Formats: sequence, structure tokens, C-alpha cells
Amino acid sequence: MVNLTNEIRESLAGTRTAFFATSSKNGIPNVVPIGAFKMYDDGTILVSDQFFNKTLANMKENPHAALSWWGDKGGFQIRGTVTLHTDDEVFLQNVAWMKDLRPQLKPKTAVLLKVTDVYTVKPGPDAGKKIL
Repeated sequence: MVNLTNEIRESLAGTRTAFFATSSKNGIPNVVPIGAFKMYDDGTILVSDQFFNKTLANMKENPHAALSWWGDKGGFQIRGTVTLHTDDEVFLQNVAWMKDLRPQLKPKTAVLLKVTDVYTVKPGPDAGKKIL
């Protein structure tokens, strides 16, 4: 497991929209903007699914995913593997979080993205460089 640095965690916490990329087992890509995400632990991000269709189908076929963002505190690309939770403690935590954050949303799935790699997306000579 890769532990994210304070800089990466603060950058993620400071952004409102990230882009979540998945791929089918046949390699057909899908990317969607998301707003319901947060750190779960030092190396895992929780994504709350209310609306995923192709994204959910892709994750069931292929557990590899990426999350990328850019905001006031910079940005990064995170790659990792996902696990899907619909009837366990992780899901219940997700439901409670959404009830506080956006009570009108009803989670279908809690997605845990276990970080395996981190890349910089800052413009310049190091753009795309693996940093973790």
C-alpha cells in the first residue's frame, strides 16, 4: 500500500471535483466527474456511488481505476484497485457520511480505491512523473 503525503491529502481535500476513470475488461475507457470522495485512511480513498452505471459495470469487470484532480492546491493522478461495498461496515460509514454531507443523495455502493501509484499532473518537465 502507498501512503499519501500531507501535500497530496490536502490537495485532494481542497478540490471539489475529481475525475474517476475506469475501463471495461475489453479496455473501453470511461471517465466521470465526481464530488463525493474523501480519504478513508492514509492509502485509501472512499468514493460514494449514487449514479454510477458504466463506471460500476467497469469496476465489476476490472478493479483497476484512476482518480485525477486539479484545484487551488495543485493536483495529482492516483491509480489503484477498487473494492465495492454494498452491505457491510464500509457501506454503512458511507451512508452516514452522505447523510451528513448531502442528505438528498442515496448511496448505492461504497468504493474503496487502494492507492498503488501517484503521479504529478503539474505542468512542466516533470508532468506525468511517478512520485509514489
